[in-house]
Amino acid sequence: MALPRQLQTLSENARWLYPLVVLLLAAVLGHFLGLGFSLLVVAGGTLIGSIWLIWASLQGIGGDVPITLEEALSLGAPSAEEEQKRAVLRALKDLEYERAVGKISDADYESLAQHYRTEAKRLLRAVDADLGPERERAEQILAERLAQASQAAAEAKPARSSKQREKAAAADQDGADDVESLAAEPAATKSPSSDAAP
Repeated sequence: MALPRQLQTLSENARWLYPLVVLLLAAVLGHFLGLGFSLLVVAGGTLIGSIWLIWASLQGIGGDVPITLEEALSLGAPSAEEEQKRAVLRALKDLEYERAVGKISDADYESLAQHYRTEAKRLLRAVDADLGPERERAEQILAERLAQASQAAAEAKPARSSKQREKAAAADQDGADDVESLAAEPAATKSPSSDAAP
């Protein structure tokens, strides 16, 4: 158990040390081998660091479950329906352009546009149906987390003790006494300008 914790600490520190090491290496090699080589080291270090950060974020999504390269690539790949939907929407856009420049008549445009819109609606429904189980799972996880958060907030809010209630009652009584004393203030303390009628 100690080894994974040390690796995790090393990984967290490497996030801050890696850019410094790359810049130091670029400066040293640039001094001896020239500016071009220094810029090449900085570019290579930036590329490797970016790949490392993306890989770390993908591993964070999967938790402790190891992820293979094929699985990582499939996470970002669109489904067949999404690709078809993009193609149909692109075709609709092209159709609009062709009508605008006068390549097709309005009647042809209407029939083709109706066909593409119907196909786009079908594909949108298919994409939504594919996302349905994931959406339900996400809503379930959200509901569980909200329930846990509200339960934790309810447990963290302590009930008032009897001393706190007595202090609050005394403060309320003091406030009421102040209001009564202001109401009973004699009229002699009014300023002379307030007695004069306009």
